[in-house]
Amino acid sequence: MKQLRLTTTKPMGMLGIVNPIEDHAPLTKPNEVGELIMGETKGKTAYIHGEAENIAGFDIPSFIDGDLGQLDLPIKEQDILLLLPSGEYKCKAEFYNELGATQCYLITLITEPSAVKKKA
Repeated sequence: MKQLRLTTTKPMGMLGIVNPIEDHAPLTKPNEVGELIMGETKGKTAYIHGEAENIAGFDIPSFIDGDLGQLDLPIKEQDILLLLPSGEYKCKAEFYNELGATQCYLITLITEPSAVKKKA
């Protein structure tokens, strides 16, 4: 299964003045972009959460390429990479399905020291 790569956009308000689309372009545009495989998943949406959100500056993921099926794999089998101007961060996705909440994935950092590849 292909690695799932994602980034985020600049924060945008839900209510308020509509800014040009280029204001909300993905923060990182890799040189090579493959196919985004969008099979059926348990969740309806995903959010960048915790320290990953603090580093990214926003919680809405922008999927670049790879297989969204990564979100449903056991954590030890997932291969998810968050690409930001500050570096590349290995992440994990956990399905969140609390009573009354939207069925979603929370994408968080894997805290192993070898999981972070910062840009110089």
